[in-house]
Amino acid sequence: MDDEFIQLKGVTKKFGKNRVLDAIDLSIPEGKITGIIGASGEGKSTILKLIASFYKVTSGEVLYLRRNINDDIKNIKKTFGVAIESGSFYENLTVHENLFHFGSLYGGKRKALNRRIKGIIYFIGLSDSRNVLAKNLSLGMKKRLDLACALVHKPTVIILDEPTADLDPLLRNQMLKLIRKINTHGTTVIFTTQMLEEIDSLCDNIAILYNEKIVEEGELKDILKKYNVKDMNSVFTKIFSKRDRKTYQESSVQKSTLDLQKHDEALHPEALKNNDFIQELKTTLEIEKDGV
Repeated sequence: MDDEFIQLKGVTKKFGKNRVLDAIDLSIPEGKITGIIGASGEGKSTILKLIASFYKVTSGEVLYLRRNINDDIKNIKKTFGVAIESGSFYENLTVHENLFHFGSLYGGKRKALNRRIKGIIYFIGLSDSRNVLAKNLSLGMKKRLDLACALVHKPTVIILDEPTADLDPLLRNQMLKLIRKINTHGTTVIFTTQMLEEIDSLCDNIAILYNEKIVEEGELKDILKKYNVKDMNSVFTKIFSKRDRKTYQESSVQKSTLDLQKHDEALHPEALKNNDFIQELKTTLEIEKDGV
């Protein structure tokens, strides 16, 4: 396994005059689950979006297998699956139609893609909802669909922003089990969460953001030992009880724009709100039904 599978080297990110990240260094190991934590506004989501190349760095570089992501962005992005907090699917498409759309962006052959979708729907636990419009799914099912869209093109890296946000304890546990299951297939997982008990139960590796810097990074057990505590809540309390903490929140405009930027789509996202486009996609799927 490569301990420097993904690297951020001297990465600074600014939005206008607001600096969110200040010359951070971070290494994400291959095949493990890495959790990025910090208080609200620390820049956790920004790190994920830099890795996913939704954002460009202000300075520094993001490396994948020691290659700068921006030097080969088209090919590298094919290996990443991304599920952002507010959802990356389309409400007026069914579960199957969403998966077909996102899978087709990577150039998959239709029959092979339909077989892949059938397997993903079963794996994620959406078999009874394949023909249900996304807008009619429960919150838990929407979270599963978001994850399925991120997995449909067989990525080697999954990037998840608050995957259990707003879920009740039962649904949270189901989602965590699903993330573990994905990881057991060799997929590298990077995620953010505000639920520190999830870090304790799920993560191999963690990074802690504080005041624009990575203040701790490494294996969970080593960080707990360093602070002489039994859980991440105690570490978090010791670090974030300081009074000089800065925060920065992404603007609602930035968030709404990113909600529509799934994997550098070939079609403008507004097209998916157009009934003619949706009907065209449905017609294509009807033609291919016998191959599903």
